Amino acid sequence: MSTPLYGIDALHFALPRLSLPIGALAEARGIETDKLRFGLGLESMAVCDIDEDVVTLGAEAAWNLLQRAGIKPEELGRIYLGTESSVDAAKPSATYIHGLLEQRWAAEHGPRALAHCDALDMTFACVGGVDALQNSLDWVRAGKGRKALVVASDVAKYAPGSPGEYTQGAGAVAMLVTESPRILAIDTDFAVAVESVSDFFKPRRSFSKRALLQEAAALLGTTLSDEEAEARVAQATEGFWGTPEVHIDQFLEHPIFDGPYSNDCYVGRVSEALHAYQKLSGHLVLRDWEAMVFHLPYAFQGRRMWAEIALELVRQADRLHEIEAAVGQTEEEVGGASYLAKLWSKTPHYKAYVKAFIAPGERASQQIGNMYTGSIFMALLSTLIDARIQEIDITGRRIGFLSYGSGSKSKVFSGVVQPNYLDHLEGVRPFDHLERRTQIDFATYEKLHQRALMTPVSSPAGAVLQHIGNEGVQYGYRTYGIA
Repeated sequence: MSTPLYGIDALHFALPRLSLPIGALAEARGIETDKLRFGLGLESMAVCDIDEDVVTLGAEAAWNLLQRAGIKPEELGRIYLGTESSVDAAKPSATYIHGLLEQRWAAEHGPRALAHCDALDMTFACVGGVDALQNSLDWVRAGKGRKALVVASDVAKYAPGSPGEYTQGAGAVAMLVTESPRILAIDTDFAVAVESVSDFFKPRRSFSKRALLQEAAALLGTTLSDEEAEARVAQATEGFWGTPEVHIDQFLEHPIFDGPYSNDCYVGRVSEALHAYQKLSGHLVLRDWEAMVFHLPYAFQGRRMWAEIALELVRQADRLHEIEAAVGQTEEEVGGASYLAKLWSKTPHYKAYVKAFIAPGERASQQIGNMYTGSIFMALLSTLIDARIQEIDITGRRIGFLSYGSGSKSKVFSGVVQPNYLDHLEGVRPFDHLERRTQIDFATYEKLHQRALMTPVSSPAGAVLQHIGNEGVQYGYRTYGIA
């Protein structure tokens, strides 16, 4: 009897309606455009309109998948969302997606069509979507005929003028996880590497109310002593100033991060997980993988990191002489492994490897930017659709997944492309969709980034944010609907 296979049976996506050309951002920020285009692989970034967020993107990706795959609500056992952009600190964003899907199904299946379908957020920076996928694979394996909807949805937002601003992006990818999958059968072994680090995080910034009031007074051209400011704050009973704490915690969507350090953590965790994967699975990456998809904070991250990561694999395979031949010098002559990796990355030998194994997964990212949890799965979709465009049959090929989440964790795993997989991606056309977005100028982007606009730039479509409560027990509660 054959061993059952489990994996991705259906796959779809959703992207914001707006985009900003990377050249417009580069010009406004005084950055050389070619550095971003040819150095990092950036062409444009996806930008959310005011009625789009992690929930609307996730719900649209999910609905696109469910409609295309013909799934009925009673077939779904869970909706697990990987995200680091949740809109609430207690209520899972997955429940909002759950509610939007019930709205969509209400006319045909009645209210509460998903009453017995589980919903959960999973958060670990950019690797949360992989966590949701692995957890759901285990759940599907544990039962008979189970189907799980896994969604990876995020909005990557950075401080204006920061080194992360030009990598921003947004989007969602939805996956149906089942037995006997028709797109990708995922191998059993997931390898993990974890280390607590401070490369990227989104803390609550704390501010003294007294100091804030003194700053506000200074803006108005007056001054308040410490005693006066504290007395005024103590008199407040409502709203911002009336909360009982003497400090105000501010949560910002953009992170505190150290880019070079995060790159080191990326290489370190992925390398550790990769070596563990080879031991667990028995697969040799250089022999058995025929494509690779990475977590892509920017499009060329994978190709820029892989030379250093791969060098030890090459050494273990007793093939270091191939790299040295491509470089024209030995490791000792160039001054060590890191220098050899850098020189190798500039050779035709390495560029040919990138073109064959990595570049197909970069195509979509170049037009979208960082999707956080969704980036590795968009790289998968990009790889699959690129093969269709190039008329290359990748059936039976093993794809390696190299994920990373700051903080930090990497999970490495693999999957095999199934026969006739393209039949089950008919109508899933990310590159066509990218061409249909509304292009905005830098001034509009700035207003959106500042949340200074009150009406959408583009025509609302599909799942949209309709209202955020501003009083009583509905304060901050988000209401979503279908446009």
